[in-house]
This record gives sequence, C-alpha cells and structure tokens, in this order.
Amino acid sequence: MKKSGRRIFLLLPAAFVLFQCSSPSEEVYPIPEAVFSPTDIPNGLDEEIEINPEDPEVILEALHMAYPGKIQSPELRDGDWSILVNGVVFYWAGGRLLPAEERMNTEQFIPYQFRPNPEEKPVVRDLSPEEKKQLEMFLERKERHEDVRYDGFMTALWGMEDFITAENTVIRAEFLGHNIRIHPDIFEELMNVEARILEAAQNDEDTALWLDELNSAGAYVWRDIAGSGNRSLHSWGIAVDLTPGDYRGKQAYWRWAADYNDEWWSIPYDRRYRIPDTVVAAFEDNGFIWGGKWLLFDQIHFEYRPELILLGKLLTDDQ
Repeated sequence: MKKSGRRIFLLLPAAFVLFQCSSPSEEVYPIPEAVFSPTDIPNGLDEEIEINPEDPEVILEALHMAYPGKIQSPELRDGDWSILVNGVVFYWAGGRLLPAEERMNTEQFIPYQFRPNPEEKPVVRDLSPEEKKQLEMFLERKERHEDVRYDGFMTALWGMEDFITAENTVIRAEFLGHNIRIHPDIFEELMNVEARILEAAQNDEDTALWLDELNSAGAYVWRDIAGSGNRSLHSWGIAVDLTPGDYRGKQAYWRWAADYNDEWWSIPYDRRYRIPDTVVAAFEDNGFIWGGKWLLFDQIHFEYRPELILLGKLLTDDQ
C-alpha cells in the first residue's frame, strides 16, 4: 500500500484480475432461509484480520478497483470521504455509505463492514461463554430487524430498486446445465466460472463427481433475508446457490444445523457438505466469495463481492 499525499493506492500483483458479475434465477429451488455474509459476523468472533477498518480510504479504493466504470476513486468531500457510484455521491458516514440527504440519519442504519476474504478456511473453534453471549445477542438483534443498512448504495451499484425493475433487468443464463436468471453485469464472470469448473472436471474425479451430483442451481430471487432487516443479495441477482441431490448426512447451513446442535459453529469441516477446492477457486478467481468460509456457514452459497477478494489478496501480500 503506497501513500501519495493524502491518497492511498492499492498495489496488486499484475496477475490479479477483478471481474464484475452477478447471478439470479427465476425457478423455484431449495435455498436456505437466510444468507448472512461475512460482514454480518459479530466483531471478535472471527479470527480474520480487517484491513484498516477505521480508514475509509483503503476500503473505498478497493470498491473503486473492484467495480471499474461504476465507482470512481474516493475523495474528501464536505468533511468526509466519499465515492461516486454511477453518478450518485455516497459519504463514508462511519461505514454506512449514505447520500447527502441521509447523512444526518446515521442512527437509523448500521455500518457496512468489509472483512477480507480469507485465502484458507478459518479454523473451527469453540466459543467462550462471553463469545456465545455476544453471538446470541447479535442474532437476536437481527431477528428484531435492528441491523438495517442503507441499501441505496447497493441499488446505485446494481439497480433493481423494486421488484418490477428487477424482473425486467435480470437475464436468463445456462450455468452448469441449469437455467438461471442473473444480473447481466456478471454474465461474463459466471461463464468464466463455468468454463473453469468444466475444465477441472476433465481431469479431477472430485470435481466431476460433484458436478454429476449437482441437482439444481439458483440465483435471482426477490426477497429479504429471513431474520434480518436487509435485502438478500439474491434479490440483486449477485448470489448463486448450488444444491446437490443428496447432502449425504453432511451439514450445509448453520440454521439447519442449529435445529439440533446448540454449538453448530464448532461442527468440523469433515461433517459439513464440501464443495471441491477447484470449484471454490473458480468462483473466487472471478470475484465471488464462498459461504463455506463464514462463521454462519452456508456451504452451497456464493456471492459476488470482488472488493472482499481484493482486500483478502492485499492482506495476504502484506503478510
């Protein structure tokens, strides 16, 4: 990371390329009741390191680099850092990403959090009594819808501000033999993912078996996150779920596991449904993060978050 005056620039390896994509589907398919991203994990419960979370320059520059053509580079404006998203100014506002008319309403919204995507799966560990209480309180707040973020930022980035607009925006795509609807901006990246997976399946039995057992794929669904006051990323068509015909007794989703296991967070990886490393790598190399790396795990879920991939690579390079 190199400073020039008051600006921060993120220097990445030449081989690191960011893609811009998204994915929805109109068909009915089995998906978890809720999808919690890594930004929803309570502070202190994950062991991943945030990159200068108090320094908006780094995060806003990552957003600029992750979405070229959509987000302009950050600048100081009216006493706060800001970015221009498709012509709309958003102020950092303590991480809330608010337009000028909402800057005085910070108490109504919680901040976005930007945790770098880890290169490896985090270590599964037991939680202390204090951490368990913290997690319990966090989930209770979500159930009361006290976790609302200002979604105007996402709407400015992806459009689809209402159901009718979303239905008229998404496009059909064939992905791994399944018909889905996705945001048009991620079509190329999702096709790159498919090509990588199909190529890997030619020589890797694990990938070929996973592909053969894939029962359904889904993406766009207009809905809110259950147990939360926020829209699901599926409703912007930038999240994909890949469901097998049989989980073979493995755990795929933290909420389902919590129905019978009070300490679901400590379920070891060998008891969770596994997506082959080749598939995860194909997605991550094209800007998607995998829910299998989250504390609130969701093994079948991928979502397009290239800024978190970028921050993860930056963190790896700095270590």
